[in-house]
Amino acid sequence: MQVSAYALDKIAEKLNLSIKDLNKAFKKKILREDEYKEQKYLLFKKGFRGIEKGTVIFLNENLDVVRGYPKTYRAITLYPTIKNHFIDKVVVEEKLNGYNIRIVKVDDEIYALTRSGYICPFTTKKVKKFLNLEILDDYNEYMLCGEMIGLNNPYTPYYYKEADKGYENLGFYIFDIKERETNKSLPVKERMKLCEKYNLPYVKPLAIVDKETAHIQVRKIIEKLNKEGREGVVLKDPDMAVSPIKYTTHYTQCEDLKSAFTFFFDLGIDFIFSRVVREGFMSYEFKESLEERKIRAKDLGEAILLPMVETINKVANGERVSEDFELIFDSEEDFEEFLYFMRKMKMIINIKNVEEINTNEGVKIKALIGKIYNRTNDKIISYLNGTLWE
Repeated sequence: MQVSAYALDKIAEKLNLSIKDLNKAFKKKILREDEYKEQKYLLFKKGFRGIEKGTVIFLNENLDVVRGYPKTYRAITLYPTIKNHFIDKVVVEEKLNGYNIRIVKVDDEIYALTRSGYICPFTTKKVKKFLNLEILDDYNEYMLCGEMIGLNNPYTPYYYKEADKGYENLGFYIFDIKERETNKSLPVKERMKLCEKYNLPYVKPLAIVDKETAHIQVRKIIEKLNKEGREGVVLKDPDMAVSPIKYTTHYTQCEDLKSAFTFFFDLGIDFIFSRVVREGFMSYEFKESLEERKIRAKDLGEAILLPMVETINKVANGERVSEDFELIFDSEEDFEEFLYFMRKMKMIINIKNVEEINTNEGVKIKALIGKIYNRTNDKIISYLNGTLWE
């Protein structure tokens, strides 16, 4: 795939970069080429000179740009963080446990982009099927930013009752609408109004509170969500005049650790420190008694140790552990296309089961796919065979 000098000039102009910057990004493999079917595009693998990770440039006549979704920073304490960060009112929305996608319409085609900027064939087909996307006919300059949730998803499988469709647990909820070339967000009320107009599912506010007392009310919401086994909250300015921030529940911290320490040589180090720090500050801010703190510590310890030992046992018994997810496809062709995509992403996968299922929409393909974490499997075998820790 070749990008013409003319296209590079236009891309540099659109992104407010120099040709030298673009060439540097190519050389460092920060900017790479990819394609989906016949649509060629460039994507930023990392943030670069003010350009967000996951930013995509379609190599079409218009050189359409879709900016990457900005990082959402985390509040470690509710007070004084909320008071210091926000202007006046604070919109409290639930943070859903799924994967972030951006939906755009380019050259009359709908694409669903992952956080990293890849066009995911599975997600693209699902949003076309689930959503009325006429909004992108009327507002082609927008991108719909949201969370794909549910047990039958390939990145973050987690059951949500509201995502149940009978034979499939999968759903999409919009949490932001942005101008795709500028990354400017619509105010919360305007976003909700558009979603209502086009009958699009969206994340509804749990509360709108004054910043002075927000920490008290957010804590109550967090405690309720924690009991329900939900992820947490995202706090927003009504006009999106300042960047959103997030805060997650004790339940989520523990679930993250359980997942990470199932594949501890691959994910454990990246997950443990930040989540334990969050738990420490939460315990302090919530003024827990010694007994409450011991319960929290027990939860954390179990989240780390129990899945780790279970994994060691499985490998010791000859099993190759994997992160399994079950997906529903409309056709064999869709299934094969997604397998090709995963392998292109350098994922090591094991197809554990494939079967046809009858639904009210006809025959579907149900596939159980295992994502293999080689480092965890290989390291465990090595240590079980007597290798010394370096």
